[in-house]
Amino acid sequence: MRFLCIVPIYNEERKLKNLIKKIKSSQKKIKNLSFLLINNGSSDNSLKYIRASGINFINFNKNYGVGYALIYGLKYCIKKKYKFLIHIAGNGKMLPSEIEKFRRKILYENYNFVNGSRFLPKGKFKTNPLSRIIMIKILSLMISILYFRKITDATCGYRAFEVKLFQKNIKIFDKKNLYTYGYEYYSLGKVLINKKIRFTEVPVTMKYTKKNYSKIRPVIDWVPLILGWIRARIDGKKI
Repeated sequence: MRFLCIVPIYNEERKLKNLIKKIKSSQKKIKNLSFLLINNGSSDNSLKYIRASGINFINFNKNYGVGYALIYGLKYCIKKKYKFLIHIAGNGKMLPSEIEKFRRKILYENYNFVNGSRFLPKGKFKTNPLSRIIMIKILSLMISILYFRKITDATCGYRAFEVKLFQKNIKIFDKKNLYTYGYEYYSLGKVLINKKIRFTEVPVTMKYTKKNYSKIRPVIDWVPLILGWIRARIDGKKI
C-alpha cells in the first residue's frame, strides 16, 4: 500500500532545511512512504535546498498557486499508480512524523479520507494567533451546519486519502478558479457531501512561527477559501 506525500513549496528557504530533515527521518521510519516536493516558482533559494535534498521534486518556473501544485500532484499520483495521497504544507507548520496517524486510520480502521485537526484532544495549536483560532472555529461550525457533517478544523490542509476518490472526476477540480486556495476546501467539501466516503479527523500539531506564519492574507485570500466551500455545496457536481 504505497503512500505519496505532496509538499508544495513557495519561498520557504528559512524553513526548508529543518523540514527536509524531518521528511527524511519520517521516510526512514514509515513504510511505503515517498515524498514529492513541488517548487512553485520560488524566487528565493528554495530550489537550491530542494535540489540538494535528494528528495524527488518537480520545479515550476513560476508560482501557479498552491491549488495548482496539489492538482498536479494528484495527476502525478494517478500516473505513478500510488494508492494513497497525503498533503502537508511546505512551511514546516505540519509535522511529517504525524503521517503515521493518518496511515493507521486508513490501513487499520478502514477510512478513505482523513483530515487533520488541531482542535481535537491531543491536537496542538498553542503558537497559533488567537484571532486565527477564533476565525477557524467559527468557520468550522458554519461548515458543519452547512454540510450536516461535523468537522472541527475546516482550514487544516493536512490530509490523506485514497486516490480513487478523485480519479474518476478529476476534471471538476482542474480549473483555474481552484488554483489558489480554493482547491483544498472545494475538494474537502465534495468529500463531506458524499456520505459514502468514510471520513474522519485525527489530532495534529500546527506550529506557527511568530513572523510570516502563513501566506494566506486576511480577507483577500479568505475569499477563494470560503467560495470553495460554497461552490462545493451548491454546484451539484459529485465525486
